[in-house]
Amino acid sequence: MTDNLYDAVVVGGGPAGLNGALYLGRSLRRAIVIDSGEARNMAAGVMHNVVTNDGVEIADFRARARKEISAYGVEFLDDEVTSVAPDGDRIVVETRSGARLHGRTVLYTAGMRSILPELPGLAELWGKRAFECPYCHAYEVRNGAFGVYGGGEPSECLAATLTQWASSLTYLSDQRELPEEESKHLAASGIPTVTDRILGVSEHPDGVSVKFADGRTQEFTALFMHTKAEPRIAPLRPWLEADDLEAVQTDERGRTSLPRLYVAGDLGKNMHQAAMAAASGGLAAMAINADLVREDRPGSLYDL
Repeated sequence: MTDNLYDAVVVGGGPAGLNGALYLGRSLRRAIVIDSGEARNMAAGVMHNVVTNDGVEIADFRARARKEISAYGVEFLDDEVTSVAPDGDRIVVETRSGARLHGRTVLYTAGMRSILPELPGLAELWGKRAFECPYCHAYEVRNGAFGVYGGGEPSECLAATLTQWASSLTYLSDQRELPEEESKHLAASGIPTVTDRILGVSEHPDGVSVKFADGRTQEFTALFMHTKAEPRIAPLRPWLEADDLEAVQTDERGRTSLPRLYVAGDLGKNMHQAAMAAASGGLAAMAINADLVREDRPGSLYDL
């Protein structure tokens, strides 16, 4: 990488980054994708709701995508980005291994990290019998008895949504006192609430076993919950004066108020699904190409 000036450095190799890279490659742009290999949905193993790729293994999807995109001259680097910072009319991207890349633009698609509630046994079940997204996972456990854990993040709306797939639902508040509005939503959906303290969860042959402090257990086909999510933006912190990238995103094409920085995927606006994330990556890549055309040929394009 002696001549390491890229039209775009893509940070993150999930659906948003991959689709953005595809658009950039087909736009004859010199681009590189830097991917740490960590992904929010990797625990699930498979992806859903992506036409022609529904139910495929995530690793297989990524490998096939890389092969297709490489045909357009896009490069890939398996590494962790540690710093993204402006340097005049360029952005400098540094990695854990010591690589130092210069980009005319950066498409940042590093995504989010789910923070699970401190519930013993949950991490071992995550993506297998414990889930967050009903549209991604409820079909595979349809017509089962679902537990909805509301002891961390309020999940009454998730519980109501799950009535479409479940034969029965139980809301587990784990001693958290429910606000009146939350209780009203659950009652309106006909969902009973168990308030007892939970000691932990474990897998059993047909699903999940929840153990309560009084010694009894209750079994469910699957456990669903909302989780807190942490934006993976540590490399941007010295530059970013906001808690997340959504706060600085200025349009639906991923432009931000930070010069030459674009965002797509989970870090953007309402794109927490693989197909939507991929679409946002394509939109951001189109914006990058249009902005670079304008920069190279002033007055040649109207606003896009």
